Amino acid sequence: MVDWVVMLLKAVHIYCYLIGLSNFEYDCRTGRVFTSWRCTIYAFMANILILITIIYHFTAYSNNNLLFQSANKLHEYVIIVMSGLKIVTGLITVLNRWLQRGQMMQLVKDVIRLYMINPQSKSMIRLGVMLKAFISFAMDLFQVKLSVDALERHGTADMMDLFVKLCVSFIMNLAISQHFLVMLLIRAQYRIINAKLRKVIEESRNLSFLQHRNGGFMTRCCYLSDQLEDIGEVQSKLQSMVGQLGEVFGMQGLMAYSGYYLSIVGTSYMSYSIYKYGPQNLKLSPKSSIIACIWITLFYLDALVNCNNMLCVLDHHKDFLGLLEERTVFASSLDIRLEESFESLQLQLARNPLKINVMGMFPITRGSTAAMCASIIVNSIFLIQFDMEFF
Repeated sequence: MVDWVVMLLKAVHIYCYLIGLSNFEYDCRTGRVFTSWRCTIYAFMANILILITIIYHFTAYSNNNLLFQSANKLHEYVIIVMSGLKIVTGLITVLNRWLQRGQMMQLVKDVIRLYMINPQSKSMIRLGVMLKAFISFAMDLFQVKLSVDALERHGTADMMDLFVKLCVSFIMNLAISQHFLVMLLIRAQYRIINAKLRKVIEESRNLSFLQHRNGGFMTRCCYLSDQLEDIGEVQSKLQSMVGQLGEVFGMQGLMAYSGYYLSIVGTSYMSYSIYKYGPQNLKLSPKSSIIACIWITLFYLDALVNCNNMLCVLDHHKDFLGLLEERTVFASSLDIRLEESFESLQLQLARNPLKINVMGMFPITRGSTAAMCASIIVNSIFLIQFDMEFF
């Protein structure tokens, strides 16, 4: 039977090599992560090629208005800002992969080892992997189709410009997909340890009501204590991986979130412009209009899926804390070793609370996400009002 999750992950793995985003190799069967001359030289040459094309893009003539053949100055400014930020983010992503190569290799090693500890997580991430793969593939496909339509209208003079923007877009989508997959695995692992902790809590509660305590009671408490220590060790690794992920994807994460913010504002304004002026006045073909609308919808869906994935990790961690609080309803004291294991785990969580943020500046919470959405709506309205008044 074909395992679609394994096939998709292998496809992403090969895609990262081809585009030059991965500059090391790893073996999922053994957990070995290593560098090789072949991979290093290929990634270096691919990155140099992208850098040369970007330099050409900035020094030679560049047409920033490839989507609309007829547009006002505000359209051009919005497209320039969106394109420029995307290119800068792509450059930072490529540079960051070389500067933090060792940290990235350690993160991949930890991810593989964690997966080998709980291989049942593969069934939990199946739907998330397939959904992300579908959205990413569809976004790249429709973006290529828009670029081909633009070349048909403008000719081959802007081919290099489109090549640069497509390469940078592919790099950004792959980097965001890698972040998503790691967080998805962490999310699945949290579900596993929550299920194990729930069983430990339930059995400890039942043991606390026992009146006659013999050797079997002590043995069972020691077994639960070992289970609790294993759960605490896995939770500590998960929390450490979240911190590693923030360090490795720190700067590019900041640029990616800025890009998401400005891109959503820009695409909202572009959607309004198509509605206001009509595709005919903007000299946008009906086919390109449909493709652009589909791409915008996929872009919003991708942002929603990525954000929801991180928020679900925080929710699972909150559930983990809630399960530990049920210890207070135990009938009486348990074995001293089991009591100490509960106290040690609670102290570990109190001393090192889980936080997801972007470079330590922007926390990722439901409140901050709602505030960002409100800010996007307000700034989109300001941009639309400016267009209505001056254009």
